[in-house]
Amino acid sequence: MENIQQTVLSQYANSPALCTIINAWNQCIDPSSLIDQWYDLIWNVQTAQGYGLDIWGRIVGVSRVLTISSTDYLGWREANDLTEVGFNQAPWYSGKAATTNYRMSDAGFRQLIYAKALANISDCSITSTNAVLMTLFPDQGDVYVKDNMDMTMTYVFDFVPTDVQVSIIQNSGVLPRAAGVAISYQIKS
Repeated sequence: MENIQQTVLSQYANSPALCTIINAWNQCIDPSSLIDQWYDLIWNVQTAQGYGLDIWGRIVGVSRVLTISSTDYLGWREANDLTEVGFNQAPWYSGKAATTNYRMSDAGFRQLIYAKALANISDCSITSTNAVLMTLFPDQGDVYVKDNMDMTMTYVFDFVPTDVQVSIIQNSGVLPRAAGVAISYQIKS
């Protein structure tokens, strides 16, 4: 604590034994380093780690654990999903999905938190949606949203997303969506 002498009553201020005990306690329980550590590990989203990011995830409404569809299935273009591929590239859908749970790293989860925070305050315009996409997928290739002018929009990826990224795109609820607008996905490769 700062200025501990101000907290000691004047009648005890000249007692060397009492002042030594109070100063020793002050050095032992000085919370300033703990407050700085708490700020860095929990409160500051830019430097938070582990439990701190889990708290931020609860605040913005995302989970660190994603369910990843581990298998691609035979599908057609009109399915508007990122897990369908053509003939001789994947098996038929058997009726039950093979899923696994994946726990995101701190760096990936921080990006997801930023994207969800942006989506929470988004007006669902093309500009704000593109800002969310650039936050989620930096330095991976071009990614943008295209207005099809018929109450539909398409998320366009100029790179092939990983399984984790596909789960973020389709299952996390991070990407903004205007009310009444249908969404499709396109991968240009």
